[in-house]
Amino acid sequence: MPASPPSFSPWRTRWFFVCPVDLMAEDDCHMTVDLPELSITLQNFRGTLSGFRNLCSHQQLPMRAAGLGRGPLRCQHHGWTYNADGIPVGIPDGDEQVDLDLASRTVLALRQIGVAAIEGGIFARVEDDGSLPDAAWLAETELAGATRRHAMTRRLPAGSPPPIDGSTLGNLSVEVMGDFALLGWVVPQGPDAINATVALYALAEAPDEIPAETKALYDKAARGLEQAAG
Repeated sequence: MPASPPSFSPWRTRWFFVCPVDLMAEDDCHMTVDLPELSITLQNFRGTLSGFRNLCSHQQLPMRAAGLGRGPLRCQHHGWTYNADGIPVGIPDGDEQVDLDLASRTVLALRQIGVAAIEGGIFARVEDDGSLPDAAWLAETELAGATRRHAMTRRLPAGSPPPIDGSTLGNLSVEVMGDFALLGWVVPQGPDAINATVALYALAEAPDEIPAETKALYDKAARGLEQAAG
């Protein structure tokens, strides 16, 4: 009997929300997410977003730990550094492969994933089929150009839903409250947990002072997230 095909989680085969664009707006900002079956890393290269499987071509070791950071796309183990195409452009002196020519280095390029910045959100898809995420409703939130006022992230059991009610796009929920938007989203932290975030964003014309009702809704969501995390 032939072997059954592998069963992949939906995180691998669908577009999902990674974070708002402001978190990766600057050069060399990066975000790494440990999906249930593999790890991915996204990087800002002077305004261009690229995404790769988080596995160094040198010895097939994870390049980065999960989370947000800033710095070049460089493996934490032996210092191999990659460009926006995933090609190793920096191999430390003394490494046996330091003299590889461009053609040989291109063969060692990291495996790319789909990345899209749309309507103020950054999305990723491992099995990139050339499509784009359906984020038409996200335009109504005017998240592009918004400013983060408050945010909280906590670790929850795998399978938990986004931590706020509102219009939902996969792992992201958004509730618009006048000049402010309350966001809740989840991303995996390995096979058994997720990182859940609630964030309050001020839209382009929002006043400096947050309305009491808006702040109360954020505080309620944050308390709920704290309680869920134990």
